[in-house]
Amino acid sequence: MSDFAPLPLANEFEQVSNSDWVALAEKTLKEGSLESLTTTTADGISVKPLYSAADSIGRVASPGSTTWDIRALIMAATPEDANKVALEELMKGSTSLLLDLFTIGSSDLRHILSDVYPEMTSISLHPSPYGAEAAAELLSLWEGKDFSSCKGDLGLDPLGVSSRYGGTPNWDGIVNAVNSTLDHPGIHPITVDSTVYAEAGASEAWELACSLATGVAYLRHLQDNGIEPKNAATSFTFTYSADTDQFLTMAKFRAARRLWQQVQQHCDIDPTPQHQTAVTSAAMLTRSDPWMNLLRTTVAAFAAGTSGANAVTSRPFDTPLGQPDEFGQRLARNTQLLLTEESGLAQVTDPGGGSWYLENLTKELAEESWKRFQVIEAEGGMEAALANGKIMTEIEATWEARKERLESGKASLIGVNIYPNSDEKQLTRTPFAHTPNGPFQLRRWSEPFEESGTKS
Repeated sequence: MSDFAPLPLANEFEQVSNSDWVALAEKTLKEGSLESLTTTTADGISVKPLYSAADSIGRVASPGSTTWDIRALIMAATPEDANKVALEELMKGSTSLLLDLFTIGSSDLRHILSDVYPEMTSISLHPSPYGAEAAAELLSLWEGKDFSSCKGDLGLDPLGVSSRYGGTPNWDGIVNAVNSTLDHPGIHPITVDSTVYAEAGASEAWELACSLATGVAYLRHLQDNGIEPKNAATSFTFTYSADTDQFLTMAKFRAARRLWQQVQQHCDIDPTPQHQTAVTSAAMLTRSDPWMNLLRTTVAAFAAGTSGANAVTSRPFDTPLGQPDEFGQRLARNTQLLLTEESGLAQVTDPGGGSWYLENLTKELAEESWKRFQVIEAEGGMEAALANGKIMTEIEATWEARKERLESGKASLIGVNIYPNSDEKQLTRTPFAHTPNGPFQLRRWSEPFEESGTKS
């Protein structure tokens, strides 16, 4: 069959220039120029109100994953309840599991995963103080099955665990876990979880910089213990936070892939694609009018999935109130099912690729992140920058800036500082039995209002 000739559809329309668009846009402004609508991100990146072909820079990041893994967060209060929730999730649409053993209060994986076929789904451990103990337990469970078919993450993240839960970094088990899985690229023994910094108040560039510096610290540790960086390239998975700023979240995941490729090139590693896990932000969720959290997690999951994350985890809307119930778990799962199955978003790879706005935002965010990564390296690396307070100081500054914007009304939280529900009936949930108590505490954006008991 011969090719069809292209249809010149645009020829029927009058050609317009960028100045024509600007003139038309300025007609709608009561005063000022189009430049007055330019905004600036927390990292000092200017976002223009209008982009044109003159801003075209091509694709600046790889497209990311071609599949969308719906990863359920299992955070029940006991191993028995965790097992029930895990089975429910897998039977009703989730395609993998993320086990929060700290919240469950146990590393008894044989109990938690009873009747789960580990060779038929991905099982990932959220980094926790259980560390090497839980990793060894999961490896043992996999080795009792068809090991070559098993996939998942062992959750070893010494610096991230120390930041979230306290104590000194525990490096036990990393080298053995990497050596045990070198021939199994579907298993990632090391997790670089930067959500702890994002949820403590870090900007996007600082979150990315912390992830890069942490990844480099782990590469150095492996090299010091006889494992060359080029042999450990597939041993990593990176976890990033996704929030309600759709395009900035998309740019962050795309920039992360570009940045990790740069790191690999500097380490003389033949670049392999960065494996990414997205978790919708705990910081953006509110106790006030928690139903709005459903919209927040939908936007965040959309942004993470369409920007190429390998796996996306949606937090249940009621987690700020305590232990999520079955309804919260179901809505978290079904939100992603609607995005992937009913909307068909999982069938499209990198839909934002080529966008003048998104490509420029990705490039500038990557550049700002690299500068901050170099600052951390100049401090002696991630472990030193954590120990001397550099990371904490930078995060404090970005958190205070966000809080000021919220309290002044420059930034909005619907149901909190804008359009509060005066007739709201507060939902109640069972409080979590265990909460992290490390130096980098979760700071929810609505906390200043909830602590004072005031809403706008």
